[in-house]
Amino acid sequence: MAKGAENLNWIDALPDEMRDDVVSQMKPLRVKEGALICERFSPVKGIFRIVSGSVRMFSLAPDGRELIYKYNGPGESFGDLATIDGGPYTVSSEAVTDCELLFLARSQLNDLRQKYPALETVLLGYVAKIARTSIMSLEVATIFPLQARVASRLAFLAAGERARGSSVMELKIAQKDLGVMVGASRQAVNKVLSEFQSMGLVETHYGSLRITDIDGLRRQTMRFSSAGARHA
Repeated sequence: MAKGAENLNWIDALPDEMRDDVVSQMKPLRVKEGALICERFSPVKGIFRIVSGSVRMFSLAPDGRELIYKYNGPGESFGDLATIDGGPYTVSSEAVTDCELLFLARSQLNDLRQKYPALETVLLGYVAKIARTSIMSLEVATIFPLQARVASRLAFLAAGERARGSSVMELKIAQKDLGVMVGASRQAVNKVLSEFQSMGLVETHYGSLRITDIDGLRRQTMRFSSAGARHA
């Protein structure tokens, strides 16, 4: 996973005046733990930005199987793609904890795009980064072995914590949820994590993981890529 691909916070990347205008128009919202904030394929309302709390991004198959994409935390937003193009939400989002959010309606974003033509370039860069990250994730999920899938997902989640300013990359995630993310059983994930712990890459705790070597996790992923294989 390329460095920087995990940091998708386009709002804070705006010039000061533009960023302040965007944030000033966002409406504060409070949601309770377990609340479904937006549902996959539902009509777009706008962008949600997390002030505090954690939000799970996921989708459900018709047979009830669940795919967890990631957990978003403070400073991150969701619903951006749908708000940019006007299509339905691509994934569902659920509050893992009580959350404080900020909400920007699609009509407000469109007004801001008219007011600040330079905003289009920022949004284009955001969409391109999403596409690049999605291609990398698809490659990892379909052709990489389990060790590389787990390493890639952990590096992705840890980089999100780092982007939010956390000095200790502690991931509040159960092994069964990590298994859902990488398409494997909890037992298989536990075996991989034990290997990573012996290599000094992670420390496992009940209900959480501490990342001790994010670059080492990235190397575990890249050694299975075409570029990594050529230089192995």
